[in-house]
Amino acid sequence: MGKSKDRVLYIGTANGLYGAEPNGGDEYTTRLLGLQGKGTVAIRPLVDQRDPRRVYAATSATGVCRSEDGGETWQEINDGILYKEMWSLAQHPTTGDLYAGSGPSAVFKSADGGDTWTDLDQLRTLPSTKDWTFPRPPHVSHIKDFGFSLTDPLRILCPIEEGWLLRTTDGGKTWENLQDEVEFDAHYVTVMPNDPAVVIMTSGEGAYRSIDGGQHFTRITQGLDRRYIGQVAVHPSRPNVLLTVAAAVVPPMWRRPEGADVAIYRSENQGETWQQVKGGLPELITAGSRPVASDPQDPDAFCVGMQDGTVWLTEDGGDSFQCVVRGIPPVGAVTVAAR
Repeated sequence: MGKSKDRVLYIGTANGLYGAEPNGGDEYTTRLLGLQGKGTVAIRPLVDQRDPRRVYAATSATGVCRSEDGGETWQEINDGILYKEMWSLAQHPTTGDLYAGSGPSAVFKSADGGDTWTDLDQLRTLPSTKDWTFPRPPHVSHIKDFGFSLTDPLRILCPIEEGWLLRTTDGGKTWENLQDEVEFDAHYVTVMPNDPAVVIMTSGEGAYRSIDGGQHFTRITQGLDRRYIGQVAVHPSRPNVLLTVAAAVVPPMWRRPEGADVAIYRSENQGETWQQVKGGLPELITAGSRPVASDPQDPDAFCVGMQDGTVWLTEDGGDSFQCVVRGIPPVGAVTVAAR
């Protein structure tokens, strides 16, 4: 279906980066691409928007790595990066600049494909840094995600886990910590590509929606009946359609007999309301979930990785799912790219 024959998945896991490609059957063929022993690859790998052979991966122990040959070989690219425990990595859709977020909370920017990085250090002078934390010892916060405006490349949003939401309007020279009406345990932020005033932020305690660029938020209550919300994926050709995934409980409780109790949700009105989608999915999903990833070549295709080493794919915008990958280490994040 769709353009599956042209699709490749880059799958970050608890032990290395895997590639997966369609094999003509119901499941994809997977192979290890590298980065074993480099720490968890819990962040979505990046395929450079100017060169599909160039792939970036961020690790929990060795910072940012880059491949120039589609993942066959890797090198560390940390010139200017202070902390190698990476929690976020993104490429600006209009400028092509790279942004990496670490723990402790810091943001680094590269304008040369990762050869060198600049520390956007003003954020660490904010008075609120004393309140930033994380539930697990040593209780150090981290930058969880980046949200970009397509119309204003200088405006960037960054959720802190845990420490509310950061915003810069000058490309990172200065920052402000948005705290009013927004959850302290911030996870992911998505700026709508067709209307940058609409921002959705997810957290460990639900999801929030803004219609003024992130200045004020309202909690989303209709249709989202699970509390631990993942990243929101936007339909590439119908930006009113969004998909997300959520667990009923926080990660320490995913070990209970019923597990995480995960569900996948779709919104048809840019996040105002949501509805659970169930086609092809198990009645109870016990494994913890990871962010939803869209296919830039096939607008109705989305993937969701799970901690049990599976990846689920929809090619009809969420109406039905099938398991296309299984048997790999716990999945951290998936990127869909053209082969």
